[in-house]
Amino acid sequence: MSLRGQGFVGSHGRYGLRVATGVLGVLGLVGFLACSGEAGTTVRPSVPGIPTVPPVGTAQTLDLACWNLEWFGDGTYGPTDETLQLQNVKGVLRGMDCDLWALEEVVSATAFQSLLSDLPGYAGLLANDPRVAQGSTYYGATEQKVALVYKTSLATVESAQIILTDHDTDFAGRPPLEVRLRVALNGRTETLYVVCLHAKAGSDSSSYQRRVNAAAALKTYLDTVRSGETVVVLGDFNDDLDASIVTGQPSPYQAFVTDTVHWFTPTKALSDAGVSSLLGYADPVDHHLVTRNVASRLVPGSVQAFPAHTYVTAYATTTSDHLPVVSRWTVP
Repeated sequence: MSLRGQGFVGSHGRYGLRVATGVLGVLGLVGFLACSGEAGTTVRPSVPGIPTVPPVGTAQTLDLACWNLEWFGDGTYGPTDETLQLQNVKGVLRGMDCDLWALEEVVSATAFQSLLSDLPGYAGLLANDPRVAQGSTYYGATEQKVALVYKTSLATVESAQIILTDHDTDFAGRPPLEVRLRVALNGRTETLYVVCLHAKAGSDSSSYQRRVNAAAALKTYLDTVRSGETVVVLGDFNDDLDASIVTGQPSPYQAFVTDTVHWFTPTKALSDAGVSSLLGYADPVDHHLVTRNVASRLVPGSVQAFPAHTYVTAYATTTSDHLPVVSRWTVP
């Protein structure tokens, strides 16, 4: 199912998100721990041709991130210099040193494998990988795909599948990737379900309604099928959590926000502070959701839209129109 046939071309700017006023200036409100020099943080050695980016992750915490790579590996859409985009993405992932990454808009499997080959200690799973149940049915070779990248010293993949395929249209032909991981950190091992999400874009009423439908289906699935499990949802939600990007409408994800018994929305801190994850626009559209049972583990002040554009030359035209969004968690 081609996304191009649905009018999804290039940046989100085509869809009329609310324009930011000085959005880059407010990025500091949330506190960028990347430059804090915390104990346990390792600065990776520089690599020729790859930008140097400071670390965010630490050895003691579980560091989660999501990032829309804007038509990664597709020379027709997004950044036109695919080699440069690949090098820049490598630099950001290597430097930030996070444990788990949900990536969106990965087109080329070859580019994805090249990315992994220069990320020592990491492995990855693309949505149409043979290990993903129903993956190749819903994600083709030339389409945008979601992916999971993880540290092999910390996580082991136990299973992976595409979920909510009966809502394929509501997800714009990109139903979520759910990966069951066995995670070991600080002497403790637990099962973690990671859902990689890339919702329908657009500020028109039809796109908004599809996000509403998709969010409702996702919550029903997680509240029933994954009841009692530890779940994190990471990705490009293409909407905000405090209110929708569609003027006058509530967030499509409002049911997650208000259900504080079962869910915690750490990246609503970005919404409340007016910190965008999309260059040139006012609203954060890349988010993290977690089950309430781990809410107390959030490292205070750790939620951030990482300012990758300050470390990568001409970031918006060479790398992505989105910033990576990060949260850090303790593991007792």
